[in-house]
Amino acid sequence: MLDKLIIATSNEHKIKEIKNIFKDSIKEIFPIPSDIGEIIENGNTFIENSLIKARAVYNHTKLPSLADDSGLCVNALDGRPGIYSARYGGENLGYKEKMQMLLDELKDKKDRTAYFITSAVCVLDDNYYIAVEGRVNGKIIENKRGFDGFGYDPIFQPDGYNVTYAEMSLEEKNSMSHRFLAMNKIKNILLSIYHN
Repeated sequence: MLDKLIIATSNEHKIKEIKNIFKDSIKEIFPIPSDIGEIIENGNTFIENSLIKARAVYNHTKLPSLADDSGLCVNALDGRPGIYSARYGGENLGYKEKMQMLLDELKDKKDRTAYFITSAVCVLDDNYYIAVEGRVNGKIIENKRGFDGFGYDPIFQPDGYNVTYAEMSLEEKNSMSHRFLAMNKIKNILLSIYHN
């Protein structure tokens, strides 16, 4: 079993979700150290951004470090907002406005297919890291539905479901979300490495 893991985030929601996934496979999980300073995510892909964050935290702590980068990719918009999901429409725009902007862009489009993706990277030492992806396909609905979740959840309906992410309970979403799929892959790889 791995003794310690640092999660490269200070987002309480994300830490809770990740701790829940790893509860039986890692002894102690810590949030990002507060003295690390800003990490500039200037990669061109989700994996690159995750690796930048995980490496920065590993270099600061010298402990195994896990980072993820997630986003919504809309096929009719050439994959936008993609890696810019959190900054779509500008840093100061709230998610209510971001969603409206996205819905306006899709107004005349027949293809409303989209997917949520999470890239997760776990840096274990100076020479070794694990990189995985979790992806959930679905579509962008025409009007927001649901009050749970965050970000683009009220307009994303995963394939095989007649509810949006925002209409699911936290437990239901966490059992099938893109982040869950990626973190579960990391967990299984860590268990195979630290199986004693």
